[in-house]
Amino acid sequence: MEINLPTGETPFALDRDEGEAVWFAGTLTIIKATGENTQGSFSMVEQLAPPGFGPPRHVHDEDDEMFYIIEGEAEFESGDLHTQAGPGTTVYLPHGTPHAWRTTEQTRLIQLTFQTGFEQFFIEMGTPAERMELPPEPEEPPDVEAIMNRMSELGEKYGFELLGPPLGTEE
Repeated sequence: MEINLPTGETPFALDRDEGEAVWFAGTLTIIKATGENTQGSFSMVEQLAPPGFGPPRHVHDEDDEMFYIIEGEAEFESGDLHTQAGPGTTVYLPHGTPHAWRTTEQTRLIQLTFQTGFEQFFIEMGTPAERMELPPEPEEPPDVEAIMNRMSELGEKYGFELLGPPLGTEE
């Protein structure tokens, strides 16, 4: 999927429902900025996630991440940091620090990634969103093993390693 956003040499503005939208692991993920349109500085996505969504525990080789909770609530764990993040909370997760997070209710958040290219991971793992809302519930349970294998494979490409299950689940 080609991302159709302005180049980085021109100021731009996107409304709430503008950007390249994908359904990623049960979320609506909207690509708001890429390395190409931020002159290589960062990427930015907005996610609308259902209760209980969260990635497996993982670590990024070079990507620093920053999250800003717009609405809803999520819990974050990284080293000594254990926090409940509600509207207005900012969470910074530096590269090299294992971390995991999950939503405790439907949550809208912004994720900034300070190495560019990570936004492509969402596109490769997701499918183009048909509407600007959460995807429909799958008719059959997802193949968790296949999803984890694909994430691990893409981790090599995008500079992260899976370390364990998502928060709130047991191995």
